[in-house]
Amino acid sequence: MRKGYCDTALTDKIKELRKSKGLTQREFADILGININTIAQAESYRQNYTLRLLRRISETFQIPMRWFFDEPGDLDDTGIYKILDRIDTPKKMKIKQVVAQLDLAERDDIELVIQLLDKLTAGVKVRKVTPSD
Repeated sequence: MRKGYCDTALTDKIKELRKSKGLTQREFADILGININTIAQAESYRQNYTLRLLRRISETFQIPMRWFFDEPGDLDDTGIYKILDRIDTPKKMKIKQVVAQLDLAERDDIELVIQLLDKLTAGVKVRKVTPSD
């Protein structure tokens, strides 16, 4: 057991993530390739998550690292994760890639995506753009 402060807010967020995916502690540990005791100790506030493990969780579940430290921690604030759970896996992976790219994108690029979405939802035909355009 590590001595010192245990970040309960961070622990609660990760537990919320695990439960939102419908995973037991064992399943969560198996997916991350770690011992179940690590999860059990953390969720009982006896051990902190290491930065290495936070990175692994971030990569595995495609969550930006800053999510661990942002307020508030509810993944379902916008319902995005609930929607993604209903989408078939190949499309879900593509959507997650798009969201990850948007997370890194410049403000102007995000504005273009928003304009495109506005046109699509308004029923406006949008021309497919290829890299050679």
